[in-house]
Amino acid sequence: MRIDVAIHELRLLKSRSQAQAAVQDGRVLLNGERVKPSHELRAGDRLTFLSDVHAPRTLEVVELPTRSLSKDAAKALVREVTG
Repeated sequence: MRIDVAIHELRLLKSRSQAQAAVQDGRVLLNGERVKPSHELRAGDRLTFLSDVHAPRTLEVVELPTRSLSKDAAKALVREVTG
């Protein structure tokens, strides 16, 4: 699944266009590296969200969504990485 689609389907950002822009601008890293919005995301990959205001947030993708999910259901598919 494309990283921009997955970010939106996992409800990590409100829209796919926001996800595309964040990935393109380098505000979302995949396994610590910049990638294009079309890059494939797989279970076990780590997404790092960078912000000028907040500390970086890293999430591990436990499972990719197979259909549209509620925000609560999507939370079960990612795990916060600490440290």
